[in-house]
Amino acid sequence: MWQIAFDRSTRLLCAMAAVASMAGAAFAQQSPPPGSGFADPNGAAQRPVLRDADAVYRRPSIDTLATVRKRGTLRVGIAANDPAVMHDANRAPIGLSIDIARRLGEDMGVAVEFVETSWSHVVPDLLNQHFDLIISGMWVTPTRALVMNFTQPTASEGVYLFANKKLAAGMKNAADFNRPEVKLVVYGGTMQELLAKRDFPNATLVVVTGDASHLTPVMDGSAHAALIPTFAPSAVVSAAPDSLFLPLGDKPVASTSTAIAMRKGDPDMLNYLNTVLEFHRDSGWLGERARYWSAELTKAR
Repeated sequence: MWQIAFDRSTRLLCAMAAVASMAGAAFAQQSPPPGSGFADPNGAAQRPVLRDADAVYRRPSIDTLATVRKRGTLRVGIAANDPAVMHDANRAPIGLSIDIARRLGEDMGVAVEFVETSWSHVVPDLLNQHFDLIISGMWVTPTRALVMNFTQPTASEGVYLFANKKLAAGMKNAADFNRPEVKLVVYGGTMQELLAKRDFPNATLVVVTGDASHLTPVMDGSAHAALIPTFAPSAVVSAAPDSLFLPLGDKPVASTSTAIAMRKGDPDMLNYLNTVLEFHRDSGWLGERARYWSAELTKAR
């Protein structure tokens, strides 16, 4: 029915050199899957990178809510992230985040313009005002919260252990993966890295950054397993049934929240977004959309 970018779960956090001066360390970001087709529309060389994160606070305050309503268009930054952001057969964006953005536009009485970018650029692009909001299934982290404001959660995802069928054959419980000879893939600076150190302290961590894929080392047999957040773990396995399995079954190691991200210094917009999300959560619409796209992703795989 549609062409869905391979591997929802490889979009984890990468080091953000653009805002490193703010936190004293790189800011983690999700990354797109291999072959997702999500290109940087303006080109990295044409896009100014925010080197001094403190400059965010020196900028004049912007009333995003008033600006968007006057403009008549809400500009939303998106990056590949199944099932939050996918493409149909005509390359039009679809997914949970797309539904949320369109519903937000309806509530505000404005059109919605989707600005496609990459996970390596999405945070600097927001800070440099290439769009108004990030609605892309972005995971909430303390480092990101230093330079952006997050709304209430839009969804909650489980963090699952995915393993290589051949390399991890016979390994069926968490203790089997908590050994020095086991290589466990995580993204640097993420909750998944903290979980790995907490629950698998004896495993050898394979830390990836940037736009590298979580699953590539697992699928090519250079690592035993990876910790990956996802709405639909069975869909990830069904995309590569000869290579992957869920040694812990459908039991997640932990959970992580996704939210809408926006620039700091704009309490009116943040309050409005939280009001809208609370309304649609209470009505059941948010939960229904999350279940719908989880099921659709599983069917498509």
